[in-house]
Amino acid sequence: LLMTPCLSSLRSRSRSFLYSRSRSRSFRLQVTSPRRTGPWLDSSSFPETETETETGFFSPSPAEFDDVTGVAASSETETEILKRASTFATDEKHNENVLETESSSSSSSSKMCLPRHVAVIMDGNARWARRRRVPTLEGHRRGRDALRRLVERCAEEREIHALTAFAFSDDNFRKRPVHEVDALFRLMEASLREERPRMLRNGVQIAFAGDIDALPASLAMLCREVEAEAEAHAAASSTPSRLLLTLAMNYGARQDIVDAARRLVDMAQRGELAADDVDESLFRSALGTSKATRHAGDPDLLVRTSGEQRMSNFLLFESAYTELFFSDVEWPAFDDVCFDKALHAFSTRTRRFGGRNDDKHETRE
Repeated sequence: LLMTPCLSSLRSRSRSFLYSRSRSRSFRLQVTSPRRTGPWLDSSSFPETETETETGFFSPSPAEFDDVTGVAASSETETEILKRASTFATDEKHNENVLETESSSSSSSSKMCLPRHVAVIMDGNARWARRRRVPTLEGHRRGRDALRRLVERCAEEREIHALTAFAFSDDNFRKRPVHEVDALFRLMEASLREERPRMLRNGVQIAFAGDIDALPASLAMLCREVEAEAEAHAAASSTPSRLLLTLAMNYGARQDIVDAARRLVDMAQRGELAADDVDESLFRSALGTSKATRHAGDPDLLVRTSGEQRMSNFLLFESAYTELFFSDVEWPAFDDVCFDKALHAFSTRTRRFGGRNDDKHETRE
């Protein structure tokens, strides 16, 4: 009895909390004391949730802490401990988002210099799925949802006129497992049929780049129908489209350049142009992305997700002076906060196009 107040006081003073997160998605809450430390809660007990941080890791919710530990409600000290620890865990994503928002709030999208043409390499669907031990197709479904979010966001920004998305490369077509490619084609076809009326209502015009004819017949026919319908709707509308969305499907930039050269050679053989007629502007018009570049110029900003830092045979001709932004976030987790970060980075860059801002002397142009 004499020792009880001392032990209670020591217990309340010595408890501290250490919440750590590793890249292996393990979450461990530790209670440390002056004499020993040790794991209190282990990550293997946590069910996966849909709460994510910017790097794609999970954050356990308060209910999960309670379910795992089974702490009785009558144990006041333990309940308070769990409440504080779970609040820290679930608020982590919110705090990171607040920091991101605050860092860019000083220059909102209405004040920033925004790109007219945005391109995106949507990388990381399969990695996102493997991280969560779900089928790869589920990663592609979540990637489709991320593209829908980005399209809606770009359509809201008056300065952004075009979005070009790398949906499927010609290398993917040749090198990915057949069952994965077939499932992805079915998802693409179902998504196009679902999104088709919504795009028209929201003033989003859809175009395609790449070898569409090599796709399955039903998907290729649907792509042609959607593109023709979008063009007819844009021509009949009294207001211009809010956004031109170009989906690069079965696309490779090198092959697109070769195909453009062949088109110009055919025109020259038919006597429709001379060698001196070929310049950058004419060559650009022969590329599969010509509709987007006519509408909004070459891409001003190219975003690639999932931590990779390469072009992967995407828009090689069009991206000569494009600003590049690489995000560690896997594509299905790419949200408005991540896009705001890319826009903020773009607004801070100085684009010289080979010149200098302080050049005062006469140039050859």
